[in-house]
Amino acid sequence: MSKENPLCDLDLFCSFSAFLEKTYKYPPLTAKLQAYMVLESNDVGFTFEELLEVFNVSKSSLSNSINYLLSMNQIEYINRIDSRKRYFRLNLSYLTEKLDFLFDMISQDIVFTNRIKQHKLGNNTLSKKHDNRVIDIYLDHLTQTKTLLDETIQKINKIQLENK
Repeated sequence: MSKENPLCDLDLFCSFSAFLEKTYKYPPLTAKLQAYMVLESNDVGFTFEELLEVFNVSKSSLSNSINYLLSMNQIEYINRIDSRKRYFRLNLSYLTEKLDFLFDMISQDIVFTNRIKQHKLGNNTLSKKHDNRVIDIYLDHLTQTKTLLDETIQKINKIQLENK
């Protein structure tokens, strides 16, 4: 993190980086870069050189992390008219991207859990008293969560459209 930025909360940065590493399986530098972008990015963004100064890593390592986050739509870059440099900043729809990821994950979980349930019922390997009830509760939870995620995504998309 930048020593010049007194507003930066180092504890929050470290905790959030670790969370991103664990939850999204980001490599350490990628998690730090994403955390930095979430905490510090603005409309202007950061040049590659500025990010090199902040993280004090090799160009190759930083480039790999930037490219990974670009491919995941977590960050974006802009080119200014008066400069040949690219400026990297947080993708304004990064939260929607995260929610879309969760929505897709839950949707697939519902499909596979239903298929597994049908397979087990067909093979008589599902305990009708215990397993069936637990699976039904789990599927109900996933369905409710999927509905809530969909509603949240719609609300965020509406706000983003209004602000364009």
